[in-house]
Amino acid sequence: MKAQEQKIFEYLSAHKEDIIADLVALVKAESPTPDKTAVDRCGKLLASLYRDRLGAVSQVIPQAEAGDHLVTEFGAGERTLMIVGHFDTVHPTGSVPVRREGDILYGPGVIDMKGGDVAAIWAAKALKDLGISLDKKLLFVNNSDEETGSRHSHSLLLDKAKGACACIVPEPATCPDGRIKPSRKGNGLIKIKCYGKAAHSGNNPQGGVDANIELAHQLIFVKGLSDYEGKTSTFSPNIISGGKVANVVSDYAEALVDWRMCVPEEIERTKEIFAGRGAVLPGARVEFEIEVGHPPLAENERNLALFTLLEQCAADLDMKVEAAPMVGGCSDGNDISDAGVPTIDGVGMVGNFIHNPQEQLFLDHLVPRVAMLASFISRV
Repeated sequence: MKAQEQKIFEYLSAHKEDIIADLVALVKAESPTPDKTAVDRCGKLLASLYRDRLGAVSQVIPQAEAGDHLVTEFGAGERTLMIVGHFDTVHPTGSVPVRREGDILYGPGVIDMKGGDVAAIWAAKALKDLGISLDKKLLFVNNSDEETGSRHSHSLLLDKAKGACACIVPEPATCPDGRIKPSRKGNGLIKIKCYGKAAHSGNNPQGGVDANIELAHQLIFVKGLSDYEGKTSTFSPNIISGGKVANVVSDYAEALVDWRMCVPEEIERTKEIFAGRGAVLPGARVEFEIEVGHPPLAENERNLALFTLLEQCAADLDMKVEAAPMVGGCSDGNDISDAGVPTIDGVGMVGNFIHNPQEQLFLDHLVPRVAMLASFISRV
């Protein structure tokens, strides 16, 4: 190991159980996104970690419908390095017990992404306690609604990203192999609305225009647009409904299609495809409502440059990291990268079973990953 990285690693090794204790406390503060009271309670605990570990006072950004967000500044400098994390989870309160079995820690949000939140704090604490100077200000932005699309925090994230030299997102690495995520697909929803003509399905079925059949034609078309080689988009019709009663030809049917796009250009291309798409059955009518969620986190030069630096930090710790192919899930890093800020994602904890009752963090990777993050923060 290089001398500085050796100091970081040894410091964190000596404090491994302290890091785990902070993580266990944060995980036990359960915070399912819809439960504002629980999320705010967790946010207060996270703010206390910033205060106790870094001496930093968090600004609380009040929210009426979601949990309150946190913004925390640490250090000083002409440049600002943004570190983005969320503290909401998908698990209902009481549904996932927190337990430690050997080198595995189980719990709700333990890697997605409370492990990453704690890792970022301890990475900064290691630099502080070791006297490793930072030539930049660290801006931690922790939101409370990432798991439901960051609807209440989107504008805050983009506002705080203005002027940042780079953004680190300590979301979990790919499971269970621990690869970094320099790129992610974007996402959207397409609502297909098919209109037909009702008729008695016994006496006069031929007098109707079946919206269900029209929807079937449209779903086959949409599914056929999917590209599974990771160059354009994939489309998954996941919610389908049509008709009211069994003896009436359906005059209305609809479907919700999950849309994942690989490159920003796919957004306009897809909109153009559906703008020119009409009904198949005579007498039927079809409408497409297209909503873009997160744009793609593109595999561009500025993002790949961050990964190259991360590789060097890992090598200086006698570690090796690999980049994952473009992953299908989204994060807030998608939007920040799309805003022009160099962004790297998936630099958090290593584990398995995200969004699953068996969600787990591999403790043997804890110190190396926090050390890599600390080295990276010092060198960006």
